Amino acid sequence: MSIISSLRWRATLAAGAAAAAVLALALPAGASTGTAQISPEHAGYSATNAQFKTVSASVFLRNPEQYATQVAGYGHSVQLWSSGLVMVLGVSDTTATGSAAAGFSPAVAVFNRTTHALVAASANGTIPAQWCPAGGTCQPATSGGSFAVGATVTERMHYSPATGAATFKASDAAGDLFTASYTPGMGVSFTQARVGTEFGSSPWDASYSYTPPAGFVRIATYNNVSLTSYSGHTATLWSWWVHHKLLANTEKQTGSDWVAVPTDLFNGGASFQTWFVPQSAQSSSQPTAP
Repeated sequence: MSIISSLRWRATLAAGAAAAAVLALALPAGASTGTAQISPEHAGYSATNAQFKTVSASVFLRNPEQYATQVAGYGHSVQLWSSGLVMVLGVSDTTATGSAAAGFSPAVAVFNRTTHALVAASANGTIPAQWCPAGGTCQPATSGGSFAVGATVTERMHYSPATGAATFKASDAAGDLFTASYTPGMGVSFTQARVGTEFGSSPWDASYSYTPPAGFVRIATYNNVSLTSYSGHTATLWSWWVHHKLLANTEKQTGSDWVAVPTDLFNGGASFQTWFVPQSAQSSSQPTAP
């Protein structure tokens, strides 16, 4: 994604020096930015070049019905990727009339990274999960439960290298709580973490339909993004590990398939937004969010 215009030689030198000075002030020591990555259905950020045992983030649940002309549904997730497994914790909703009242449903899914097959999921009961409504009685998540539109949900996924167990938690300030557990086993190396907005039924799904809006439209703001390495180091996306923008592109048509993109990081690398890409930005170049 290029943000540098074509400049004359001297102007380029001056601008480059100024940009370097700004970058030195904006980024903490050791922060490493990688090249943008393309996903068929996920817009946000990924972190690589480390082993990650914990990933968490908070997101405000906007009214999904306002996006009905763009997509049929979407979700917000945190993910851990190993060479063989992908674990996803997310909340999702359709954009149909009545979806705002129904709220965002939490779920956990584990996929085989090689075959893309679903290994286990809370939705079908193969991953034990509970929904505990605020002030109410906990019940199996297969019986239902959702977070209200207008709530801020915090999602947290943790893998224990020592025990081989993974735990999942989504909660809001009102006291609603979703929990789940799964055992990938000991010795699994999760070398990638992801946070952002999803549109497909799996990390590789590009079968959904997307209609670009007239202009950039904000989908979500993610805050309090936090990662913890196997060594116990906790930080935002700005750290010695490498962070990458994750751009959603279905690749159905060359140069006109951009769905959503993230903004630059802010709040010390703990926050970013995701935006729908309009028709005017559909080209072979990677679009930049406003």
